[in-house]
Amino acid sequence: MNINPTILPLYQRLKLFLTKPLGCGNFLQYSVANNPYRNNDFLFLEKPFQTFTGETINRFSLSSLKDVVDNYASWYRKSGVRENDPVAIYLDDGIGYFIHYLALNNLGAIPVLVNGRMDPDIAADFIRRVGAIGLYSDQKHLDTISGYVKTNESLKFIATDVNNTSVQSSEIELPQWYPYSPTDSHPIMICHSSGTTGKPKPVIFGHQQFFFGKRIRLLNFPASQSDKFLFALPSSHSAGISYFMTVTLLGLPTMVLSDLSGNNAITQAKELKATIVAAFPQTYADMASHSLEKDQLSSVKMWINTGDAAHEAHIRTLVNAGNSKSVFIDGLGASELGMALFNKVSSRQTSLYNRYMGKPRSFVKAVVLDEEGNLLPPYQVGFLGIKSPTITPGYWNDSNRTLKSYKQGYWISGDLAYYDQENKFFHVDRAVDAIKCASGLVNTLPIEELILKNNSAVADCTIIGVPKEKGFDGLVAFIKLKAPGNIIASALITAINKQLVDNKFEPLSFLQIVSNLPVGSTGKVLKRKLREQYQDILICAEHNLEGKGLHDFAYAQQSKVQVRS
Repeated sequence: MNINPTILPLYQRLKLFLTKPLGCGNFLQYSVANNPYRNNDFLFLEKPFQTFTGETINRFSLSSLKDVVDNYASWYRKSGVRENDPVAIYLDDGIGYFIHYLALNNLGAIPVLVNGRMDPDIAADFIRRVGAIGLYSDQKHLDTISGYVKTNESLKFIATDVNNTSVQSSEIELPQWYPYSPTDSHPIMICHSSGTTGKPKPVIFGHQQFFFGKRIRLLNFPASQSDKFLFALPSSHSAGISYFMTVTLLGLPTMVLSDLSGNNAITQAKELKATIVAAFPQTYADMASHSLEKDQLSSVKMWINTGDAAHEAHIRTLVNAGNSKSVFIDGLGASELGMALFNKVSSRQTSLYNRYMGKPRSFVKAVVLDEEGNLLPPYQVGFLGIKSPTITPGYWNDSNRTLKSYKQGYWISGDLAYYDQENKFFHVDRAVDAIKCASGLVNTLPIEELILKNNSAVADCTIIGVPKEKGFDGLVAFIKLKAPGNIIASALITAINKQLVDNKFEPLSFLQIVSNLPVGSTGKVLKRKLREQYQDILICAEHNLEGKGLHDFAYAQQSKVQVRS
């Protein structure tokens, strides 16, 4: 990657930080106007971007990005898109979501970003519930979703870059007021939640609400001419759009990945000599499973994680593989929170883990509540409640769900947590994933953490609860090995259960070694699907398992069903 100067000068960063109208709906125009290197390329694409005019683009400067965005905005305007119209985008990972996001915001319309990995029937239902007036897709995704959206009368147009030929030879036509000037509360995007607990929810993002964290990054995000950013995030996710904004505002040289696998991220980080990597925990877990050696990725000085909090074993592997002073920025977040609201930084010297997720940022009020909304004291597990200027305005077309998401004025994220006397917060589970065992309520994340920490052959693991006896559940573990075939399930469950009992945890009732698990569109494991699939695994006779196609599994020794591997 041959890079000319692109970084926004420090005095311009301060100027933009102090520019009150600057936000998520208009940052491109400010970036172009204020960066003296606007004509130098800063966005580099793993997968070339094909425009509807037939152009193939491998890299963007601020100026060329604006030109392409204006072309798409013109097409949308000619297609009847107007202010506040929601328009759905359904593509592969890559720069495409960002292009459409910018074009629609320049018209005052609302991009509805639908992850291309979402099943087409679920995606079509989401688009219908949002009330999108149009759908822009690529041909591959249109072929899969067309049968599900053909009865959606709200869609005024369905287009792809292939069949969008009406403006290929036409002049750009934009309104006199272009680009749009949003108000502080204007909705600039609708993204969906991960869907791990049910139907994906349409989360609203506001012009200033969502920009709160980006404004802070103008002051403190590392961006020198020697820095190179590896973008390994789902580009349809709010986190992806957030970091697209950040690198655009800063002019930070960035490689945008379309393949988010761990192996590809390792390869690209080496070739790029990336100094900063941003990804979801799933990519980091995959990277860690490749047995990275010390200093193997020595150019990396910062790992940025968002979404779910990462596991200790994966964090240690990555900071060990990076620069000797590299840090892992772990940000437990959710779309509804607007950004990662807890500050946790890990290095090679870090010893505080145990599901520690950090202290709340200075502008955040975090508490732990019981089911009635009462404040809980230190060390008692309850519902994490948040007050922050970054909280979503709500769910689109669902004011009831929005209101029900609050207790005593705190947004309830659905996470179970506790805090100590120093206001350090610890994340132990999602509320829907906690397991009702005969011994009491069992949280799955500390168990997963212990298994990963104490078994170096395990690449990743997932714990669920399924019916066992007398109205209680038993623990079921799904294990991915770094080197499949070296360990049998019966030996593994015996070793793990000894570790669990020694650490005063509930032991496993069943374990299966797997190569893959059902995941949602953002890569999160769908525990609810596993619970449905394995709901009778602890109560059916062994011979009934033959038809389930199970292999390499074992019951705990005390189980009435004999161990089988």
